[in-house]
Amino acid sequence: MLGKFHAMTIVLLLTLIWAALGKAQGGLNPNGAPRYGRHALAPGFTPAPARYDALSGGDIAVKSLNLGDNCLGYAASDPDFLIELNNEFSRITFLVASADDTTLIINLPNGSWACNDDTNGLNPALVFHNAPPGAFQVWIGSYTAETNDESVLYISEEGPQALPTTATGPDSARDPLYGQTSLAPGFDPAPFTIQFIGGGRNQVADHIEGEQCRGFVSEAPDFSVYLSDAFTEIWFAVHSPADMTLLVNAADGSWHCSDDYLGVNPGIGLPFPLAGLYDVWVGSAAEGNYAAGILYVTAQEPSPSMDFKIDASCEGMLETTLKVGDHALVAAAAGSGIVGYIAPETGSSSVFTAPPGSALSLAGGPVCADEHRWWRAYLGGGLYGWVADGDASTRWLAPQP
Repeated sequence: MLGKFHAMTIVLLLTLIWAALGKAQGGLNPNGAPRYGRHALAPGFTPAPARYDALSGGDIAVKSLNLGDNCLGYAASDPDFLIELNNEFSRITFLVASADDTTLIINLPNGSWACNDDTNGLNPALVFHNAPPGAFQVWIGSYTAETNDESVLYISEEGPQALPTTATGPDSARDPLYGQTSLAPGFDPAPFTIQFIGGGRNQVADHIEGEQCRGFVSEAPDFSVYLSDAFTEIWFAVHSPADMTLLVNAADGSWHCSDDYLGVNPGIGLPFPLAGLYDVWVGSAAEGNYAAGILYVTAQEPSPSMDFKIDASCEGMLETTLKVGDHALVAAAAGSGIVGYIAPETGSSSVFTAPPGSALSLAGGPVCADEHRWWRAYLGGGLYGWVADGDASTRWLAPQP
């Protein structure tokens, strides 16, 4: 067995080699001088949370570096901050608050990488339990290229839910999260469909008036539809096993909301719509929930007999029959149990641990992230958390008979 000195020497050498290769290849350079400063923190630091200002972004496409599934956006070569932890922390949270879409990339003291895109709305956060002392190099990335946004890095011994939020309401000026399409009368195939995860941190009623203006949506539209010519009517509707809401900003600037139209599924019909851009938000009726849904666009009123299927597959994961609304049991294969996290990634704060045999109610998901398929589950007693249903070879959740 390698001695402690030799093991640390090897880790240091590997870190230096990676840094040199990363810089040579136009990657991130953990040994670079931090652009916005160095800061040392010890448990119990004040003021708390620590707050540091920066501009996000850079010219390095982080995804192309293959640092991990959630390592996204565009960042500078040198780190934005070097945070030195003087002692072990039982929990430490890094969170970025910005009015725009940012990402968070951290090089840990052991040379590994941890990243996040969206945890607090469009704001990224990473939580480390039993965080070792040492240097944490931090990059704040912009989700889109050639973008530099005013951002704040918060560091706290609390969870991300205790830190500031920058919810600004639904904003048509933002780029749609899942893309856009152009439709003309007689479009084929019909209806047009796209699946994505709906939900957000913005309560619609705080920003738009109307009896049906409910639920929680993201700042950016989920999808945009350009109607290239005049229609007699156009319908936007959502199919989901979860309780979802629908928000549309029409080409004439008017807002339209729907809560329940076909059962709990929302739908909005617009007679003689103007040609132009229609921004669409799919929200969750419940705060904090994110669930898969299918947005479909049709030139005639939807029928209750229309049939859609939510795709719950995740690359590398076993197939599942689970879906939102199901009750599931924690399987013995889960070992000591399943951990429910505040976000669908193992680096976030834990909410509960459900031992084998526990019954969970699936309220949201599925989300493919962090090499797992995640569901937002209710354990009881007011406890909601994101749980992984297994790995590439083992199922940790089974449908309740």
